[in-house]
Amino acid sequence: MNPVLADAIDIPYVIGYGLAVLVPLLAFEVGVEALVLKPVWNVPFGRLCRFTFIANCLSLLAGIPVKMLNSLLYAWLLPEDLPGFFARYPVAVALGSFVYFVATLGVEGAYAFRWLRRQQLVLTTGRLWKGIVLANLASYGVLAPLHYYLTQPTAAACTFTPDIGWFHGPAGKVIFVDAATGQLKAVRLDGSDAETLVPLTVKDYLVSADLNLCLFRGAGDNLYLYQREPARTNLVCHPTERFLMNQAAFSPSGQYAAFVGENGQAVEMLDVSTGRQVNQPLGNKLSDFRDLSLAWSTNETQFFVGNLEISILPSDTLAVVQRTGTNQPVGLPCYGRVGSDQWYGADNWGCAFHEDVGGDLHFLTEPGLESGLYIYRDGPPRTTVLNLSVNPGLLHLALFDFEDVAALADGRACLFTASGRLYLLDIPGKRVGTVAHGDRFILLTPRYQKQL
Repeated sequence: MNPVLADAIDIPYVIGYGLAVLVPLLAFEVGVEALVLKPVWNVPFGRLCRFTFIANCLSLLAGIPVKMLNSLLYAWLLPEDLPGFFARYPVAVALGSFVYFVATLGVEGAYAFRWLRRQQLVLTTGRLWKGIVLANLASYGVLAPLHYYLTQPTAAACTFTPDIGWFHGPAGKVIFVDAATGQLKAVRLDGSDAETLVPLTVKDYLVSADLNLCLFRGAGDNLYLYQREPARTNLVCHPTERFLMNQAAFSPSGQYAAFVGENGQAVEMLDVSTGRQVNQPLGNKLSDFRDLSLAWSTNETQFFVGNLEISILPSDTLAVVQRTGTNQPVGLPCYGRVGSDQWYGADNWGCAFHEDVGGDLHFLTEPGLESGLYIYRDGPPRTTVLNLSVNPGLLHLALFDFEDVAALADGRACLFTASGRLYLLDIPGKRVGTVAHGDRFILLTPRYQKQL
């Protein structure tokens, strides 16, 4: 499993929520264990409450290294795929609870010997351990099932299938990055026509409608243009700043590729046939480059950057003019991870597709706290249709990152990714099938089409 990285956590909220959970749990343990110990040790209830309070505080502190140990145990036991995780989670929780139970017995037993000496109470070793074991069996008999109930994965009675043979919608192609190899691949939703589009490491990409051309961010975050037939790979540029596929494009034949660099101040263009590179400053000609998009026209020698029209002259120089008129020019149909929603990680970035609408349903994925897939119908009132989430721990610090989602078949199904795997969910049938071991998918639909 991947480590959990916390970004922008509301510390006061976490502390407040933690205390709201901890105080009643601690009070329950103190009271129940004191009640069980009273007839076994023959000690007044009030004195035992003081003992059980300190003993449980010490076992709570000991729970920190035990939590770390259980994290390693869960990483070893729990698969990274949703079907395997859901199937094996009860076993992992049972073993984790047993580890906590053994650690608690050791800590509370050791403190009991010291407490009894200080209280000048005499008990046989057998009675002492009998009391400790029975007291913790009583508290764990309630808290362990409660912990499982509160932290079990939420699947809305979904069943998991190893494939998607049950899907009868349009068998369109889904394009994705293979999680094992980093290569760009494609497959139809019925499982047919699987193929490798780019046999290189791909982090972000833009493809032509016929899938013959691919402009992608690859190794070293460099920008490459790949052509499948005839096979060739050309380095377009070494960007010195972060960029999105919104800001790069290729010409209809694949002879040219261009990229907006220098924080929107210049265009870099490559002529693949000659290897000539051109850097064209844009100055202050752009009206707005906060959400800048570079898109090619259907004309081989013309592309657009924001409100600018750029033409390639016979000398391979660029002519830049302000675009006039209200008619929207025709752009080259191409598809990729392009859009207005963006995310930035420590060493990676791109466009995000956390929301979609299909029919009358809304689809939402959330990473981090409460990570999961949420499907609902707007109201009033807002109605939950189906939730699918992984909730390890009372604070729901998820080990699974639910990332992109796309509605299919008028909202009767959806594609989504979770921790490097692509799944298809049949909403009426409540079935989840695995499509591929990959992520960062797109479909050849208007949602993923490059816009001018």
